[in-house]
Amino acid sequence: MRRRHRALRLFLCCGFLLTLFGARLAAGQEPSAPEAWAALNQGDHARASSLFRQALERSPRDAALHYGAGWAAYGLGRNDAAISSLKKALEIDPDFAQASALLGMVAYANSDLDLAIRSMEKAAALAPRDARIRAQLDQWRKESALHSSFSERPGVRFRVLFEGTEQQALGVRVQQVLESSYWSIGKTLNSYPGETLTVVLYTNKQFQDVTRAPAWAGGGFDGRIRLAVGGAMRTPAALDRVVRHELVHAVIQHVAPRNVPTWVNEGLASVLEGSGSAWVSQTLARTGEVFPLEDLSDGFDHLDGREAMVAYAESAVAAQLLVERVGPNLGVFLQMLGGGHTVDQALGTVNVRPEQFYAEWRKRVGIR
Repeated sequence: MRRRHRALRLFLCCGFLLTLFGARLAAGQEPSAPEAWAALNQGDHARASSLFRQALERSPRDAALHYGAGWAAYGLGRNDAAISSLKKALEIDPDFAQASALLGMVAYANSDLDLAIRSMEKAAALAPRDARIRAQLDQWRKESALHSSFSERPGVRFRVLFEGTEQQALGVRVQQVLESSYWSIGKTLNSYPGETLTVVLYTNKQFQDVTRAPAWAGGGFDGRIRLAVGGAMRTPAALDRVVRHELVHAVIQHVAPRNVPTWVNEGLASVLEGSGSAWVSQTLARTGEVFPLEDLSDGFDHLDGREAMVAYAESAVAAQLLVERVGPNLGVFLQMLGGGHTVDQALGTVNVRPEQFYAEWRKRVGIR
């Protein structure tokens, strides 16, 4: 299950960081580059990034502009650039609480828990009355304390964390599955991530406590692969499928850090995990309700177990169509999405007519 970091999403959706920034401006500081801020508010991160870059050429010591540039970079999936911009903002203005908070969130999304905690500690000190900052900091400290007791199986491509000798065999198996799947999945998506990916094995309760994922989820990817492995050795083949599923999400993230609809992400992961298609047919045959594909673009977290299974099945049908119709151009298709193009535009680029694609999908899922 692909999960954009839920805390960052909460901060962005509730307008927390821009609300704080608005308070900063109300204190008497006029904003530079109003068009850039407008683009950022509208979600046009590419335009915002360009405008902030131009403004910074004129005012390189403006901390707010570096903050905006960092936010825009994060929206484009450029986490390293976002961290660099936010650090610059704090170098210029060490008391910039919003920059500290956003740096913490982006660092966490970039798998740097230590930097995330340090940054959020500073934000908490600068905004001591904000309960959301304190709650997030507490959650990260608990995660850090938990991970500090784990053993590690290092590797060039995959770093696997697990709890004690009882999970050691699982750690070995997970790393072997990841290594063997890396090349086949990379070939299909035409992408081979070079960064070392952290993989964490949890008990089922630990997984729920750390991820706050729906009860039906057995794995997640938010910059790290997180796996619930309670009872996994009784069904090792199922564990292997979950590992491959989450690895697909990691590879897609490498190709297209943003703008990939959930049905594309989860569908490709479901197809490439290697579980076959029988479950898809069985699930769709049992259901009396089919979700429109456009309703499956923004996460499955809100669905119950039965609804989620239907959503995954429908997404798998669509992804199988992508594999058949797009074929060796899947990487190009994903890059188009990551660049801000719509699915229809990306399909057209790889010579697939969108109306024919959707018509065949409706036929295969049973919509008459």
